[in-house]
Amino acid sequence: MEKIRAEDGLEGRLRLQKAALLLKHLGVAPFTPYRFNLYVRGPYSPELARDYYSLTEKDIAPVGVELGEEKKELLSWFISHDSYWLEIASSIIWLREAYRKAGEEEMYSILKLSKPWVKRERFGRIYRELESRRVI
Repeated sequence: MEKIRAEDGLEGRLRLQKAALLLKHLGVAPFTPYRFNLYVRGPYSPELARDYYSLTEKDIAPVGVELGEEKKELLSWFISHDSYWLEIASSIIWLREAYRKAGEEEMYSILKLSKPWVKRERFGRIYRELESRRVI
């Protein structure tokens, strides 16, 4: 599995935030306490950012060890995508948690309020990918 590090600049921090959101969504401790809000590049947790900036290399334990094969494979698939895909996918996951009864069209309408550049076709493809992987 690809290693994500906060010190890899904005791209690394963005990928780390999106991976943590997915793990929280899957119920993986220690990610469950973090609260995420929609932000410029998708869901963001200030608490998570504070925590990863305060960690040293020796504080970091390999997270993948506790995930199990299915969740490790899902996480690898998720973070293998580009930042644009991750921004949309993580926003969809966040919206699913915030608006549990919303359908695909309603979620797209909500997302368009903060991300008017997201095209309906791209949103639909990512939404269906997440559904097929049983993420949402």
